Amino acid sequence: MMDTAYQRLQEADGLAAVLDAAYAAFEGMVSVIHPVQDPASGLFTAFVMAAAAAADGRNALALAPSLPGHPLLTVPAEQQPWSGESPERVAKAVAGLSSLVAERLAPAAASAPDASDREACRHAARSARDICGLLSAGP
Repeated sequence: MMDTAYQRLQEADGLAAVLDAAYAAFEGMVSVIHPVQDPASGLFTAFVMAAAAAADGRNALALAPSLPGHPLLTVPAEQQPWSGESPERVAKAVAGLSSLVAERLAPAAASAPDASDREACRHAARSARDICGLLSAGP
């Protein structure tokens, strides 16, 4: 799932496609973070905060007028959330994906013709940078 989200973000062309891919990436982050939130883990606090930031970024993009009303590409059921992955591997994958989300949303914010799209992109990019910072630091 994370590889698919990463690839979609890399290949997204145009504002609507970038918004759609970033929205799906945030959704994916939430779905892979929740199963590894173990209070006994040194990553627990970072995961809880990263999940909240992913939901915040997703919600910011949901307000973007240029976000398509339906997903441009759906993820097949067999590619749904990871299971059995180590918290460290999930943290690394989510940090990498969130870095790419921020990287793709920054130019989208700068070039979006609508002020609401620009604000949604800036807000979501901040959330993505927060996630990257939280999960790149490690326990």
